[in-house]
Amino acid sequence: MSARARRRAAEPPHQGARRKPLSPREKAIRQRLKDDFPHYASRCLRIRPKEVTGGELPALKLNRAQLYIHERLEAQLKRRGFVRAIVLKGRQQGCSTYVEARFYWKVSHLKGVRAYILTHEDAATVNLFDMAKRYHDHVPALVKPSTSASNAKELLFDKLSSGYKVGTAGAKGTGRSSTIQYFHGSEVAFWPNAATHMRGVMEGVPTAPGTEVILESTSDGPQGLFHHLCTAAQKGENDFELIFVPWFWQEEYRREVPPGFERTSEEERYAALCREAHGFELDDAQLAWRRAKISVYEKGIHDFRREYPATVKEAFQAAAVGALWTQELLDNCRAELPKDAEGNPLPMVRVVVAVDPAGGDGPDNDEVGIVCAGKASNGHAYVWLDASGKYSAEGWAAKALALYEKERADAVVGEKNYGGDMVETNVRTKAREMKKHVTVKVVTATRGKAKRAAPVAALYERGMAHHVVRLPALEDEQTTWVPGESGWSPNRMDAVVWALTELMLGEGTATFQVGSYR
Repeated sequence: MSARARRRAAEPPHQGARRKPLSPREKAIRQRLKDDFPHYASRCLRIRPKEVTGGELPALKLNRAQLYIHERLEAQLKRRGFVRAIVLKGRQQGCSTYVEARFYWKVSHLKGVRAYILTHEDAATVNLFDMAKRYHDHVPALVKPSTSASNAKELLFDKLSSGYKVGTAGAKGTGRSSTIQYFHGSEVAFWPNAATHMRGVMEGVPTAPGTEVILESTSDGPQGLFHHLCTAAQKGENDFELIFVPWFWQEEYRREVPPGFERTSEEERYAALCREAHGFELDDAQLAWRRAKISVYEKGIHDFRREYPATVKEAFQAAAVGALWTQELLDNCRAELPKDAEGNPLPMVRVVVAVDPAGGDGPDNDEVGIVCAGKASNGHAYVWLDASGKYSAEGWAAKALALYEKERADAVVGEKNYGGDMVETNVRTKAREMKKHVTVKVVTATRGKAKRAAPVAALYERGMAHHVVRLPALEDEQTTWVPGESGWSPNRMDAVVWALTELMLGEGTATFQVGSYR
């Protein structure tokens, strides 16, 4: 835009005065603003900054996610003549900002059209209308429509006979009263009375050229209308096109990598998933950001998958189909260490530290599973510590011995694997080096991994095994490892299987060799 055009755009027309005819150059500028939305957004629309700056409001420059959504919508509009889209995305990726801007752009340029925005709660309704009002308040006069009404929920452009209105999903029938050309459903997965609202919307928006229905939301799991619509769109069973936006496209979703940062085996699998699904290579700064986010969520990785999915499947995945545990089961079994009637802790009949070694010491090896569990005098088992990680052979042996002493354990339990007594040899060597006394029980597995784990999963189902605190990485392995399908080793899960087998199931699924060393 030229300096002259910017001055004219910024100056409101005088009352009663007639604007001078636009020059050919100004007409071309005006036409491009009407036809090219990304250009219009960066020149005419202002947004609230995420950072505290104290300066003027920044322009809306579309980020990668917004540009991707725009390209998909424009392609569908060109191909079909109208837009019916469902956007599945993570938190704070700018989807609502984009859709509000798109609809303001259309309604402020076309005659006789209406946009309606429906949100899941009143606070979101206020926020989205404030966003549209901010666009309108700061748009240059050259492209600013005349306004006949502006209140808390509606903008009416009198000379265009067009309008923009917001509402909150709640009362049945919202959105039924009038014909609209542009509809934005925000956080559809969390709408109350979702089916009723959706019927009203689809009755209110005709299947006519130029009309648009854009539904967007984060996931609320494999349930409800939004999940149904996404699944049907994937299968081509409705008019909607599914648009998925992965979280790692956001440049700001990264943090400084802490000293000594090493990727866990779960993070290595996750990075491989992102590479396979999107051809995107996650860096350590993104994984450090993800790890920090997971640490503050109540359900750890499971909450992160919903809020910041990497794939459509992950967004709706409550637990892997065929896994021996579900998150609901683990949550239902969660319990504090038991106490007697006077509030005193019940004594532990037996405490073990269980170890499931990886097949070597290299940086590409899996983690070593190390968990601590005990059987209380009430007959129930309790798991309270997951110290798994990437260790050298000497490192995990030292860790197991330290926990053995700290938790006053009765034994270190581990599998005889990889053609040798790895647990017995490493712990014995380290115990002599540290001059410690330790009892080791070496397990020789007599069944496959799934058959060993199934009786332990049954203990949870019977309410006999409990996690005292949330153990996110362990619980993720329990709920995502699928017998016969998963190609990775669940070392944390294996460790808890050895621990609870020893404490609760005797020798029914393994043979034990006991040794005491110092």
